[in-house]
Amino acid sequence: MDRPVLVTGGSGFIGRHLVSALQGQGHRVRVLLRRPEIASSLTALGAEVVVGDLLDRPAIERAASGVRGVFHLAGQLFTPGVRAQTYMDLHVGATAALLQACAGADRLDFFVLCSTTGVHGATGAAPAREEDPGNPQNAYELTKAEGEHAATEIAKRAGLPLVIARPGLVYGPGDRHLLGWFRAIHGGYYRVIGPGANRFHPIYVSDLVRALLLCESAASVACRAYHLVGSHAVTVRELSDAIGFAVKRRVPRMHIPAPAAFVIGAAFEALPIARRALPLTRSRVRFLLQNRAYDGTRARQELGFVPGIDLAEGLSRTVAWYRENGLL
Repeated sequence: MDRPVLVTGGSGFIGRHLVSALQGQGHRVRVLLRRPEIASSLTALGAEVVVGDLLDRPAIERAASGVRGVFHLAGQLFTPGVRAQTYMDLHVGATAALLQACAGADRLDFFVLCSTTGVHGATGAAPAREEDPGNPQNAYELTKAEGEHAATEIAKRAGLPLVIARPGLVYGPGDRHLLGWFRAIHGGYYRVIGPGANRFHPIYVSDLVRALLLCESAASVACRAYHLVGSHAVTVRELSDAIGFAVKRRVPRMHIPAPAAFVIGAAFEALPIARRALPLTRSRVRFLLQNRAYDGTRARQELGFVPGIDLAEGLSRTVAWYRENGLL
């Protein structure tokens, strides 16, 4: 019988789409899952579930035993109020432990580490290339960069076939991370902060999954990194207007000046409310004023990856999912 493919983070937004795609291609899929109460939703897809924590070495070794390859997606998205150590434990410690477990197991065909384009921090005027020096700016980005470095060192030392996948701004059915943005526009109280000319680089989730699957064949001891992004970057104004079109709500042309947005964010932060529940924080204002654009040439030339879902279609499908699930 074919050896299984291990997916960490298989219960998450991207992970569920990846598990489904792997199952659709006839692969045996194993998922390392911390919460046993949601195991049934993955076993229903035909996945084998190993219950355990990524911070628990015996659980990692059980999950990695006998696998053909690994898609390591598990991590902690940037969320205000989450301790820096949490990011370090998951993005660096758990990644290193998983690679070490694979180094001591049977022959591995591939290890795809799902990192982030955020390792570059703000990109400036020109799209960032994979080899450009990064300037990560928060605990999430810093530890993702450190996780890439630790993984590369271990893989080269152990001769493991590693590839580093760096998704851009991922959206699509199942995503809740960007839901607040859709709700704010749908509710009519969203305003673009600053000029709105800075660029983001979205990618629809099914395109990302297809790109991750293509990464399998590129895994090698060279530890190549790839930016997995949509066909082109869009300005914050363009992205906001596109979401507005999808939710059938015109985004007002009036912009909030950046200094005023920082004052509003600071005022919200002074409230006795958990940071993650606040509609605006100063860190979010900074993010919304930065360029986050990336060069996807390497993935196109070396992986043959060409995005297939344009922004309008992807946002339409996303909004439909939100409405079907009573989220919008």
